[in-house]
Amino acid sequence: MNDLANLLKRLIFTSVHCYSFRGQADDPLTPKIIHTYAIVYVTAGKGLMKMNGHAAQVKPGDLFFLQPEMMVEGYSDSTDPIQYSLIVFSCMQLSRQREGWSVKRPIFPLKGKMEGVDDLAAVEGLIQQLFELNRQARVQESHTIHYNLSKLLLLMMGTSKPAEQQTVGMEQVLAYMNENYTKDLQVSQLAEMAGFSPNHFTKIFKHQMGTTPTEYLMKQRITKAKQLLVSSMKAKRVAEQVGYKDEHYFSRVFKKAEGVAPTLYIKNKCHRIAALYYGLDDHLITLGYKPVAALSYTDRVSSTYTIPRLNAYSQQSSMLQGGHTNYDKLLRTKPDLMLTSDRLERDELLNQIAPTAVLKHSNKYGQTLEQLAGLLGREQQAAAWISSYGERTEKLKERMKACLGEQSVYFIRVSQNFYRVYGRKNQTGSLFYDDLGLTLPDRFPAHEWALDIQLNELPLFNSQHIFLMADPTKGSKKRLQQLLQSEEWQSLDAVRRHHVYDASDLFFKALGPSGRMWAMNYAALKLGIIE
Repeated sequence: MNDLANLLKRLIFTSVHCYSFRGQADDPLTPKIIHTYAIVYVTAGKGLMKMNGHAAQVKPGDLFFLQPEMMVEGYSDSTDPIQYSLIVFSCMQLSRQREGWSVKRPIFPLKGKMEGVDDLAAVEGLIQQLFELNRQARVQESHTIHYNLSKLLLLMMGTSKPAEQQTVGMEQVLAYMNENYTKDLQVSQLAEMAGFSPNHFTKIFKHQMGTTPTEYLMKQRITKAKQLLVSSMKAKRVAEQVGYKDEHYFSRVFKKAEGVAPTLYIKNKCHRIAALYYGLDDHLITLGYKPVAALSYTDRVSSTYTIPRLNAYSQQSSMLQGGHTNYDKLLRTKPDLMLTSDRLERDELLNQIAPTAVLKHSNKYGQTLEQLAGLLGREQQAAAWISSYGERTEKLKERMKACLGEQSVYFIRVSQNFYRVYGRKNQTGSLFYDDLGLTLPDRFPAHEWALDIQLNELPLFNSQHIFLMADPTKGSKKRLQQLLQSEEWQSLDAVRRHHVYDASDLFFKALGPSGRMWAMNYAALKLGIIE
């Protein structure tokens, strides 16, 4: 309890709002991502709530604690619509470090439906007081609002446990079904767990969930099957993983649910595709798809060069921001499939929105395209681009050899925190050293993908050509000026010969097929081997 009290002492509430809701019969709550903390207290009616895919019954007196980035959906009972009080709040936690005080998002030991609250009357009383204080909306009441909210949180944290630890009846059955849907579960077995006869259990289940127990289990299996299919797992193995011993029976069930056989699901049903990593939208466009959402890098570069084909699609797609979860935008685009990279940490919440394929990243041209083409059944389009790109690289290599001979080059990026010289093991390295046949400075370590250097180390990596990129922050611009005005920079061969070229968004463009073709031609143009 002392730890909880200390946590609350260091909380800074930035906003608190109270709302009352009255649902309509069978009124659905469409999937939403919660961006703040929220306390939900059910005052009347019945219904169902799903939090990150886990279902819970809703009845008067139920208490829920929702955390930021939770996906919530549900609906009201057809005969007894739900009514509830909602307290939405934002807060930060003060944290003492050696360097001084800092703030961070607090971690509350609460999540989902709460059970075992010792004094529910006290909880209800504090909620009523918060609503009354919030209704008065006087500045002088803010301290009292924050005090009462702290008392409410302390009461919830000190005496309650998440419902999944103390489930009974139907909720125990739902939790069991969600965890064991791949097993051969019988309605009679589930009914016994809930304490009902099979017929009564099925009737109650359908009334509360809108579907029969058998249909619910099948839907869970089909949802998981779609996630496994986009991982390129064979249909037979998928059938086993979701609880079907007979692959052919699984195929019939899947086709009845989705309209196509499992082997054709991605090729025939996944038309609305979202790209969640840089360059994957370019891959989709190359294969003849129009991405419904794509990750934008415009806020990470100082300027961009226009590729008409890509720009036309980007204006029609929902552009996602790097460093953000983007769940709300993705929900609105309603994708059939989402693409991400193994360079990113896995986000299990994405599979609540749509099946998500994780592609293996490769710097070598064409490999990611071939991987995606195999998934989508567009091998012919991929082969055409790879052939075209290969022919272009050979032509430019020959011109390089004939016009300039062996040439050294490197790519340097200026950030507010570093000067970074990139080596061979990244997209720019593959472009310069593999595709165009250029060379790294002799003293650059071959095994390093990049080096963060100081200005006094610049002469160690003297080269004939430099491609320069600066991040679009004030700190980066300041460091860029320091670089350009330094004696070390002025002493470099590439600088003295005016062989320094603006790289701007080349770093990001080189991640996609069309962008890479453009980047290769741009580099060849700057090097003077084409006009």
